[in-house]
Amino acid sequence: MMRKNNIWLLWGIISLLGCQNDAKKDIRDYYFPLKALEEGLVYEYEPVKMDSLTPAYWYYRSFISNEGVFLTGTYYEYELIPLQFVREELVKNGMLLSDIRLFEKMDSIRQQQVKVDILSGNVFPFEVSDSSGVFLYKIQWRPLADTSALITLIKNRRFAGDTLVTLANKKYDAIRFEVKELVSYEKDGVLEQQYSSTELYAKGVGLVYFDKKITNELQWAYQLKARYPMAELEEKFKQSIEAIE
Repeated sequence: MMRKNNIWLLWGIISLLGCQNDAKKDIRDYYFPLKALEEGLVYEYEPVKMDSLTPAYWYYRSFISNEGVFLTGTYYEYELIPLQFVREELVKNGMLLSDIRLFEKMDSIRQQQVKVDILSGNVFPFEVSDSSGVFLYKIQWRPLADTSALITLIKNRRFAGDTLVTLANKKYDAIRFEVKELVSYEKDGVLEQQYSSTELYAKGVGLVYFDKKITNELQWAYQLKARYPMAELEEKFKQSIEAIE
């Protein structure tokens, strides 16, 4: 097994080599900090100007194995029950989706895992040259409520330039992606819905803002509120349950 220090040294060498290419912009440092996430951190996102929405929680943790370097993410909402799990693999030119699982509720206690097929797993590129390149993400699954239906999600990400963000009164260099999404529901015909969204990634932090515009009247946004260990999230949910009881 390759030593951890050697893995991160290799990461640094690749980063330096990428910076030497003047034709391309190296943006790997704007993604989630893999080395800093070896112990795992919760990213708490709060809704922007929409009190009716609940916070979103992602628990990110990186792993080194004989197979390579991976980033895992587990998504929670108002209950400490996983709704989605993803695993991304570090490759030379970016992060690729290697596994994704959705969880559908069967009742108030039980959940069942939904099989998801990855057709194109581009999550985040490490190099961009201009705003014309498009990075394709495409997955498919059959919902448990109706396994005769087929749902397809397509995301086309496009690098849209540099920006600045403020987190906890501190300014960070950031980059912006514009995303075009298409969701299709196929059963006795095809029903399609298109969305547009924006993602902001801060240097050394990762994803700090995302929104979705469904229509001019219907849109929502989340921004990063805090990062902390999983034990703090568990305590938060414990206190909320005790308050209800």
